[in-house]
Amino acid sequence: MSSATNNQRLVFSSELPENPMATKMTLKQDKTCGGRIRWNLIINVVMIAMAGFPFYLPLEATLGVNCFYALLWILFIFLAANTQSKIHQTMKKVSNNSQQPPNPTPIKFILMTFIYKEPLELLLKTLQNIQQQRIAKEIIMVVCMEEKTPEKETKIDAVFEQFKDCFDQLIVTVHPYGTPGEIPGKCSNNNYAIRSVLAHLRKNDSNFDPNKYFVTNFDVDTIFHKNFLDIQMMNILKEKDRNNFVWQPVLFYNWGLDKLSFFTRITGLARNMLMMGALIPLNINIMSVYTASLQLHIEGDFCHPTYQMDDIICYIRWKTLSRRALKIKPIYCPTISGPTSGSNMWQEFIEWIRQNKRWSVGSAEVFHYFVIKAPRIKLCSAFTWACNYLNYYASFICVQSLLLITTTIRLFAMETDPNLQQYFCIPLGVVYICLFCMMVMNKIAVKYLLKDIVVEIIPIWKDFIHWILSLIVMVGYGLIVFYGFWEIFFCGKGVCTHEPSKKKVLDAIVQRKDETVIEIHQQQNKI
Repeated sequence: MSSATNNQRLVFSSELPENPMATKMTLKQDKTCGGRIRWNLIINVVMIAMAGFPFYLPLEATLGVNCFYALLWILFIFLAANTQSKIHQTMKKVSNNSQQPPNPTPIKFILMTFIYKEPLELLLKTLQNIQQQRIAKEIIMVVCMEEKTPEKETKIDAVFEQFKDCFDQLIVTVHPYGTPGEIPGKCSNNNYAIRSVLAHLRKNDSNFDPNKYFVTNFDVDTIFHKNFLDIQMMNILKEKDRNNFVWQPVLFYNWGLDKLSFFTRITGLARNMLMMGALIPLNINIMSVYTASLQLHIEGDFCHPTYQMDDIICYIRWKTLSRRALKIKPIYCPTISGPTSGSNMWQEFIEWIRQNKRWSVGSAEVFHYFVIKAPRIKLCSAFTWACNYLNYYASFICVQSLLLITTTIRLFAMETDPNLQQYFCIPLGVVYICLFCMMVMNKIAVKYLLKDIVVEIIPIWKDFIHWILSLIVMVGYGLIVFYGFWEIFFCGKGVCTHEPSKKKVLDAIVQRKDETVIEIHQQQNKI
């Protein structure tokens, strides 16, 4: 490890002797059938049992279940619309200067981004985006690399050359490869990086107080609004016990979506809507970009280095180990996150399948972790969270797709009553209406909330085709999730590895988008 004062190279690349990186846990491995017999099997049983409803329950009961999912769609759309409305109100207040953060700032931000095989150009664009924040000179910027990061030294040199004077501190951590008790991936990288930064702050600040530091964790394919940190700061300062909350900005996946395939676009719109309407309001889990106090990181023993989904596992780990009733608070500021991408439609489809499967495998493994740790928290809190988690990931995302298929088989292959077939069209029509509303909401967001950072040109006929195909995309997504849940059963925990999504094509898309934004702004200035 080497260290220096502000505006000099701070590169942590080995264990800190005063703060070992090893997490406070045993290195015990799953011995039962290679990690196959785990609590996530509950999810598999629930999915099979519910998917078979049409074949052993009265059709009236199956109709009721389909209506239940239609009602969930309505609820999630309503909550999402309410969240998007609050984003619009917040941005309006900020633009009118009716809300301003205190100066000087009473808290300090640590921003952490992660890079492995992502191109250097994407990392530099991300740091340039952070540099636009009003308080950029006051933040600690941490770039978290892996020991096997391609062209690592070149990337480190480029980062310090361009941004050494842009932040209060610029730190690069290099996660050692092959640490016992870890698996390669973002979780272990995150665990190493935040422990390294904590040891550095304790060593160099005699008045160090972890309650005054807040860590924003984000992927390298993230674009923040220029007022993001100010809005986040105002949200944090409203809370008295700030260690009881994790803050989640609303993510929009409109990063070149008009240039990508229909299945990528619909998945991105659905993830945005479900974050606003389900994940945040129901306190299910955080995703990709999140902020928590450094004190909560310490109480929650940082990030579990043997898991792959750092956002979900961090939320559960902090909730159980800190014994706090953690609440997810939204940051009403639009944040852009990169969707899956590929150099052509086929590669994009393969990447879409791979990432969707990875998310489902990660969802399954963290459910097992939660059940193991649940006795640490109150029964009511644990039961509520488990029900919401199962209802969302197992039931809404997966069973709904399976049930649509099995219901169709039951109605058209085994049932001759045309009236029953008409009744089942009602919940299906409701879902299609909600999908239409989802697309309209995103159109509104692009026009009024993302106008400074997103340019989308999509003809109406293309929107119509995407809407017609949207239900097929959601069914396909559910089938991939179903496959992922069973893959972890047949292959064991060894399948739980982190495969980073490809970003090279994404960088090309954002370059074209930046040029379009500049051109439009120039035209507006001429007018």
